[in-house]
Amino acid sequence: MTVSVAIATYNRAGMVREAIQAALEQSRVPDEIVVSDDASTDGTAAALEEIAAREPRVRVIRQAVNSGGVGNWNAAVQATSGELIAWCSDDDRFTREHLQASIEFLEEHPAVGMVHSSFIDAIEIEGADANAVARIARPLRSIEPMIVRRVTIVWHMIRYYNWPFHASTIVMRREVWERAGEFDPRYALADTDWFVRAAAVTEIAMLPRHGAINRRHAGNWSNRVGSAAMQREIFSIVEKTIAERGALARVFWRAIWRANVRARLTLTLWARLRSGHGNAACAAWHGILQDTGRRAPEWIERIGERMISRSCDGREPAFKDARESVSPL
Repeated sequence: MTVSVAIATYNRAGMVREAIQAALEQSRVPDEIVVSDDASTDGTAAALEEIAAREPRVRVIRQAVNSGGVGNWNAAVQATSGELIAWCSDDDRFTREHLQASIEFLEEHPAVGMVHSSFIDAIEIEGADANAVARIARPLRSIEPMIVRRVTIVWHMIRYYNWPFHASTIVMRREVWERAGEFDPRYALADTDWFVRAAAVTEIAMLPRHGAINRRHAGNWSNRVGSAAMQREIFSIVEKTIAERGALARVFWRAIWRANVRARLTLTLWARLRSGHGNAACAAWHGILQDTGRRAPEWIERIGERMISRSCDGREPAFKDARESVSPL
């Protein structure tokens, strides 16, 4: 089976070099690597041209104007030609046997249309030496592949709310992309919306291995989206798929899903109070009261905001763990 790697990039010359190099050094080398540049303004375009000139597997396309991100993701995938498509964010890198393990599983399991896996966090600290980057492997969720289907996707999103998948570990059959459709630019978390839609058209397997190195840094996409906005979008995405169920199933899953989100937001509120992020704590409080399928009276929200402000007043916001560094708002 032929496999294409799709990478979308913008103003990340150094990082995208590493992403491409990791793809080229796979134990199962991809047939092509398509990189779509979203009208970068730094040295990214020149770096990509230099790589493509010496490596025939690398094909570069360039957007005339910046798409804002999601449009460029679609362009990268649409330009591929392989029977299988592997996605990689420009700031991540595949582990060496990622493609081989993914392809072998898909070849052995024709009913499965897509695989993904766990990952390794590479935590970068601004100003620190690159060799001092800490690497922390996320725990494997099972010793056997875990299968997600249309009937189990809501439960999967509930149970693994914090990270239901990692986009840079996805390898899919082309027909999955064609059936699920493109990333929806209405969502900043378009990959999460797409993952839920993909589960409606195919079985998805999470492999018990680490498929990518996830670079944690200040410029992460998640930092640009922000924690509060991310949680609102995840709520909307799952609510949309619940709405497609039968009447009894809708009542059942909405009750469980909304209770789960309120509990998660409560934990977020507590974490932001401890870290001194008053505005972020207020955003979580607002989410609990207004963004989870109910509308609480404004006076309750105002009282809570005043209490949060008093708790955080005079404290310098700080994270204890670099892995918590997603922008609170």
